[in-house]
Amino acid sequence: MLLLMNKLEMGTTYYADIPNLTWRKGDEVGYNPLTYVPKDLDDIDVPGYRYTIRSVFKYKNFLDPLPYNGWLQYPNTALLTARGCTQNCLICGGSREAYEQNCRRHSLALRSPAKLISDIQFISRFSRAPIFILHDLRQGGREYVDEFFQRLKKLHLKNEIVFELFQYADEAYFKQIEESVPNYSVEITLETHDEKIREYNGKFSCTNAKVIETLNSALKHSCKKIDLFFMVGIPGQTPQSAVENIDFCETIHLACSKDPRIYYFVAPLAPFLDPASPAFEHPEIYGYKKLCHTLEDHRKAIAQPSWKHMLSYETKDMTRNDIVNSTYESAERLNDFKLTYGLIDHDSYEDIKWKIEKSKEYIREIDRILALPEAEQAKALAELRKEIEQLNSYSICGKNELKWEVQKNYANFYSLALVGLEQLYQDYVNKIKYLLRPKKRLQFTLDPEQGKGKL
Repeated sequence: MLLLMNKLEMGTTYYADIPNLTWRKGDEVGYNPLTYVPKDLDDIDVPGYRYTIRSVFKYKNFLDPLPYNGWLQYPNTALLTARGCTQNCLICGGSREAYEQNCRRHSLALRSPAKLISDIQFISRFSRAPIFILHDLRQGGREYVDEFFQRLKKLHLKNEIVFELFQYADEAYFKQIEESVPNYSVEITLETHDEKIREYNGKFSCTNAKVIETLNSALKHSCKKIDLFFMVGIPGQTPQSAVENIDFCETIHLACSKDPRIYYFVAPLAPFLDPASPAFEHPEIYGYKKLCHTLEDHRKAIAQPSWKHMLSYETKDMTRNDIVNSTYESAERLNDFKLTYGLIDHDSYEDIKWKIEKSKEYIREIDRILALPEAEQAKALAELRKEIEQLNSYSICGKNELKWEVQKNYANFYSLALVGLEQLYQDYVNKIKYLLRPKKRLQFTLDPEQGKGKL
């Protein structure tokens, strides 16, 4: 990007020597090969919270830089530990194979433990909400993990940290977390109870006994909350197998002494099969039938009036109808399970039950309308428009189940003000440096071998 800005500033229109750039000049379209693939993430902030804070103070605009709607009420943050992945999950567009084919990335690019801790420390100066560490830290290896937790322990952090697990974790790992941070939670996308399907798909490819051992180890070592996700529509799954996920929820609950810190969720793989995932690129091998192939196909699908008709795929075992029906049946059974074991109160149970029934009703009504002659569809859908908008906001879990508990949203006013002033000061320093040495930026070059830029 800096190379492009330099050329634009100098009035140069020759772009062919800028790596990774796709460009258009008049009728000429150019594609420069992906030759610059950074080997680590230490040169950039991912995400750029320092830039965001600086923008608030610099432009006196408090709302535009916010990362998502409702952030002021629930200001959780996330940090990316790596680009690339050691796993090759069949339905993931960020899998190892997807990165190799689309980004020419053949190895993991990590953000160093020192940089991650610096990011966490910076976030803690303006937010007290949970910090989500994206990706499984263990991808970086034992030394990487040890250094991260050694540094984290020295922070005496007040924020809760949320860790993601891709595979089985032993008790020693959770003991290490417990000793490093006072509050933590865990995210696990288990996808299915079926061990063979998990092994085939690549996520949590261990026995169910090992899954339960992982959960019990986390609970034993002070984990505040475990989010456990199941999915409908994954490779090798049948409608019966999808619904049986809820039986496994009960098995887990009983094996974990009915601990209420485990939160259970089920959702469809929707609306799209991940582009670039192995299943998208080779659907016939992995039992998928793609209904959307091009960008235009996906654009048309997302404009459909219900998520059933947005689905970009079917599987050899499940049609669109099967996926929809299995999702709602699973949601109903999960709702019943949660009430039976006191994981939700009766009002929440009735609210979710009503939403599921209403969603199913709208799915049937939209199907009926789409079966009408095309000339009559637009009018009928227009009459349902407000209700369809409500349908899109319905949830098959409780309103706050996906949230981590927050005692305090922000740091004190003094800390917030100081962070803003520091970022403004750094912005002015950068401007002065450029005014004093305007040509230095133009000497910027890329070293593809080292995956680094330098002046």
